[in-house]
Amino acid sequence: MRFFVFLLIFLFLSHKSVQANAFTEIFGSEGAAGINNPKIRSLSYVFQYLTLSGSIGYVGKQLFDSGFLSPLSLNPDSISSLSPLGYKDYFKINNHNANILAVKASVDEINLANNLKNQLTRNKFSFKSIEFRNNTNFSKSLYNFEERDQLIERYIND
Repeated sequence: MRFFVFLLIFLFLSHKSVQANAFTEIFGSEGAAGINNPKIRSLSYVFQYLTLSGSIGYVGKQLFDSGFLSPLSLNPDSISSLSPLGYKDYFKINNHNANILAVKASVDEINLANNLKNQLTRNKFSFKSIEFRNNTNFSKSLYNFEERDQLIERYIND
C-alpha cells in the first residue's frame, strides 16, 4: 500500500515544472545567477564543505563509539569500563610498585582473616565455627606435642 501511495505522489509531482530556488542555488545546482554572483558561489562552497566535514565527523564518532578504532589504541571509556582486565593500563614493575603490590597483598590477607574471625564470632555455635575451633585445637595440640618432644630430647641429651 505504501508503495502505491509513493508511486502516486511521484507521478503527481513529476508533471510539475521545477524552478531553481535558494536551496538549489546553495547546494550545488548553480545556474547562471549563481555563477555570476561570487557571494552565492562562496556560500555554496562553504555549505558543501560544512556538510562534508559534518558527515565525516559523524561517521568517525560512530566508528569510535563502536570500538572500530581499537586497533589504533583509540578505545572509548564506555568499552574500557566494560572489561577492566582487557583494557587495563599495564605499568612497569619497579621497586616502588613491587612494594605497593606486596603491601596490598598482605593487607588483603589480614582483612580476609579479620573478616573470617568476625564472621565466626557472630555465629559461635555454627557447624563451621565448631569445626574451625576443633581444627585449630588439633593443630595447636600437634604443635605442642612436637615442642614437648623437642624439649624432652634436649634434656635427655644434656
